[in-house]
Amino acid sequence: MKLTHLFGIAFTLCSAAMVSKAEEHVHGPGCTHDHAAAEHEHGESCTHDHAAAEHKHEHGESCTHDHAATEHKHEHGESCTHDHAAAEHKHEHGESCTHDHAAAEHKHEHGESCTHDHTAVEHVHGPGCTHDHAGHQHAPGESCGGEVVIVEADARARDLMNMRVETVPELAEVLVHSLYGFLITPDHAMQTYALPCGGRITLHVKSAQSVKKGDLLYSLQSPDIMEQQAEVIKINAEMERCQAEIGILEERRTELATAGTRNKDLEVTLATKKAELTRQKAELSAVEARLSMLTLGGTMQQKDGMTVLEVRAAADGTVRNIGVTQGSWGEQGKPVVTMSNVAEMEIATSIYGSDVPHFSAVRATIPAGREQVAVEGSWRLAEEVDAATRTRELYFNPATIPANVQPGQLCRLDLYDACDNHGKISIPDSAVVKVGVDDVVFVEIGEGKFAMVKVHADTSRRGMTPVSGLTPGQKIVVKGGYELKYIIPGDGEKKKAGHFHADGVFHEGEDH
Repeated sequence: MKLTHLFGIAFTLCSAAMVSKAEEHVHGPGCTHDHAAAEHEHGESCTHDHAAAEHKHEHGESCTHDHAATEHKHEHGESCTHDHAAAEHKHEHGESCTHDHAAAEHKHEHGESCTHDHTAVEHVHGPGCTHDHAGHQHAPGESCGGEVVIVEADARARDLMNMRVETVPELAEVLVHSLYGFLITPDHAMQTYALPCGGRITLHVKSAQSVKKGDLLYSLQSPDIMEQQAEVIKINAEMERCQAEIGILEERRTELATAGTRNKDLEVTLATKKAELTRQKAELSAVEARLSMLTLGGTMQQKDGMTVLEVRAAADGTVRNIGVTQGSWGEQGKPVVTMSNVAEMEIATSIYGSDVPHFSAVRATIPAGREQVAVEGSWRLAEEVDAATRTRELYFNPATIPANVQPGQLCRLDLYDACDNHGKISIPDSAVVKVGVDDVVFVEIGEGKFAMVKVHADTSRRGMTPVSGLTPGQKIVVKGGYELKYIIPGDGEKKKAGHFHADGVFHEGEDH
């Protein structure tokens, strides 16, 4: 009896434990079986104890062994021959991993290999990769989840630093020479609006004013124009009278012809009137031509019963000079407004005639506010060397002119030769900053945000340093980077971070 009673108690406890375990066991509708059972809902087969940690499957996925075993199957047929205990064992798109993440044979998607530990910090792949690439290969465009430190500086701080940024140039050519020149307005870009005739001037613009094509520059009230207009009116009236007389004479001649008679005096008078009409037409053409010359470059408007000639800008530009005073009288040919065409400005400099480097392309860097804008354009080099200075003139015509630039600004001209530069990009020396033993460049990634990117720098030449680790088109700090390094978060401080992709696009946060 005692044994039977004890056996009953043990059976009752065991049953309670099984029921408790069954309540947590949910494989789908109606699954109440013990974890040790081999058959489950949805056709899912499990040949081992469910007590293995985090044992989860989806949509009929089969598991034929313990999680620690070599035949563990994953979704999409992904195979894993190593223990799930490996930290952060995660892949995308079904790529396989055949070894521990720290091992040399760690495989990534598309078959690329990684020979370095995933925990390496500041591992930025593509042109912005700041880690040693020795044996480190990834697929094109793939980013690595290393972090790049972000530094922030508000508008006031950037103003105190007098910060300047510049666009990273293309890779195809090597920099052979850099020099500086001034933005000028050449003679062919100047246009003077002079008086086509004498008269009283009313100005509608001021010196240094920017104007658009079609804007009113000045208006003119001229007695010469009014005189020619009166002459046109007079001649038109004489022509109308002459045409009327010719009409009457021809009608009379028709009547006489019907009656069978002729009038010799009538014929002479009719011929004389026709000749007079021809003369009047010629005189009218001459007066209209003189009037056209007197109004050249303007249009006539009637205001308060008087004719006013309005002269408007033929192109966009800036008022460089005004040669008259408001309301003054000017004679024909007097310059009134001189304008410069901003779109035709050039950068002029000189280069030693005996030391002209071989170059095939020229690019300019023009300051526009706090930004240094790199522009393409055409260039020409003087054939002859100036005997006094022993230099040649070099002119660069930018394809585009940044907004709000003015003549006289100092610009940089970079001369390139079309040869392989082994992936290096030449940037100003001031952009490369030493942080510890590393060479870094600060890349602008947003308003007041800069990513500290490690680069591999070669020997500086003529104020420019060839580097690898940057992407053409990125904007880098060329003035103020030295100050930025002092606001990098120190050890123990929370760092904002992100990552670059192969196209140079930056994303905050970890790369997944």
